[in-house]
Amino acid sequence: MTPEDAAVEEPTAARSGYLATTEWSLPQFILVFATGIVAAVAATAAALVIWGQDLSVSVFAFVFGVQGGASFLAMVVLSRTRGTGSLARDFGLRLRLGDFWAVFAGMGLQIAVALMMAPLIQLLYPDGPPSQEVAELTSESSTVLDGVLIIVMVGLVAPLVEEMMFRGMLLARASRSMRIAWAVVVTSAVFAGVHLLDPNAIAALPGLFIIGVVLAIVAVRRGDLSLAIPIHAGVNLTAALILVFGDQIADRLTDLQENLEQVEAVVRALL
Repeated sequence: MTPEDAAVEEPTAARSGYLATTEWSLPQFILVFATGIVAAVAATAAALVIWGQDLSVSVFAFVFGVQGGASFLAMVVLSRTRGTGSLARDFGLRLRLGDFWAVFAGMGLQIAVALMMAPLIQLLYPDGPPSQEVAELTSESSTVLDGVLIIVMVGLVAPLVEEMMFRGMLLARASRSMRIAWAVVVTSAVFAGVHLLDPNAIAALPGLFIIGVVLAIVAVRRGDLSLAIPIHAGVNLTAALILVFGDQIADRLTDLQENLEQVEAVVRALL
């Protein structure tokens, strides 16, 4: 075999150098994901007993926190028993203050994807797309505590845990068995697809897939999750802020439009 042939046969992860320290398996990824789901079901049952049938922001935060915490704990255990014991080496969990700007990049990404998908959504759902349960709950938040809980869970917990799972485990695993470009596409499709645990998320699938591709590319190029996590946080924060403060934002934009129209009228009169 020539050196050129050996380079062709070399594993994709080794060529890309993406999180090749610990070789996670698909069953281990499924275990982490399933741990979160089982914990969420148990937390929901407990919440129904403690708080009754009404679904509130507090209940959502409790269930979501338990789900994310259980998945994170499962990854910590795997890191100590099957990995190196370092979340940075095993999952790419690195956060740097200098990468805080990426939160705003994520906000821009969310807006860009929303604008890109708007014509398709309007074509497929002329009466409006189905609203995800979490979106409906978020839009009904009425207190400062509700807003804080939503921002913490959606904007901080979800990006951290999901990036460790999908880009820290699944993408690293896929990149060992297929070319990195295909690994990005396949894992982004899985990332979008798991949101169908809420069937009303079907309208968001194309946008979620695009966001997943961007996050995967960023993770591969950086070699860890130091940019992917804040970008993901920016994406989620934008959605949360719009849902929580959407009416106020719309009112401000209406006032701004009216003020601009008045200025335009004055300018025209002076010409």
